[in-house]
Amino acid sequence: MNEQYIKKTHDQLDQSSNRLASQEHLHLHPYDPELLEKIRDDMLIPRTCKEFMDWLEIHPHYDMVAEASSQFLRGTHKDDCFYQCAKIYTDWDYINKKIDSYAVENKINENFDTNYTKEWRINKMSKQDNFVPFRHNTELDNMRKHGFTKQYQLIEVTLAEAFPELKEIEKLFKFEWGKADINYQPTSGQFPRHVDFLTTPFRRAVETDSKIANTPYNPYTKTPEGYSMTRILIALDNWSPGQMFTFENHSWNNWQRGDTINFAWHSCRHATSNCSYKPRPLMKISGMVRNDHWLARREFRELSL
Repeated sequence: MNEQYIKKTHDQLDQSSNRLASQEHLHLHPYDPELLEKIRDDMLIPRTCKEFMDWLEIHPHYDMVAEASSQFLRGTHKDDCFYQCAKIYTDWDYINKKIDSYAVENKINENFDTNYTKEWRINKMSKQDNFVPFRHNTELDNMRKHGFTKQYQLIEVTLAEAFPELKEIEKLFKFEWGKADINYQPTSGQFPRHVDFLTTPFRRAVETDSKIANTPYNPYTKTPEGYSMTRILIALDNWSPGQMFTFENHSWNNWQRGDTINFAWHSCRHATSNCSYKPRPLMKISGMVRNDHWLARREFRELSL
């Protein structure tokens, strides 16, 4: 794969391999294009992983850094956006009952608006067992500016003790510096089109391992040199009509409990909405894998617990 980054305007892009009938609005975003280009230039300055993390966490336009980092190619095939990598068999009824009880106890179905939350990215990861990690305020500003008043909530798995069953599922994938959360989206929750950074597992590695902290950061793959970072999504309950998850111009739906997908988090913009009358719980696991890991080889596994 050619990882060289070449900036071009939309008019200069080669569209010969574009599979879409229409290119209009595919990369529509709300940001100042001149500022976006400036951020792209700044992001490509050579840095160690710790230096990049320090730069990112105090950046006044965190949400724009994420958009600037995407190198998604228009017309990319669905399998290059996301694909099913695993099927997990376990007692999903029991797990969903626990999630439902946790949501009621903590009023998660009531408290998921886009008001400011604690700036978790400026705190050490060890403090995350004391509160729910969540959004950078610049992301929330952008959401409210465009009328998104409800989002979703993250329920801690890795750094807490509420869901030991899900911790065991996390271990099945053998991620290095893995981090798991329940991505719980109540009815009316939405999250607009965006691209990820996987800041949480990356920071865990930087804060814990001085070797990784001093490793050069690759701004094209958005990982430390010599590593691959991965994010998978596990359906904890069956899909309900009205629950939407899009990856660029492709959609994921009709999922069943245990369906697990891997996706191009570093470049593929995605968005979610829950227009059903049922909460939508997914578990996301993020972390590093080596090149010989079965996920890096795009293999499919059936796993039981």
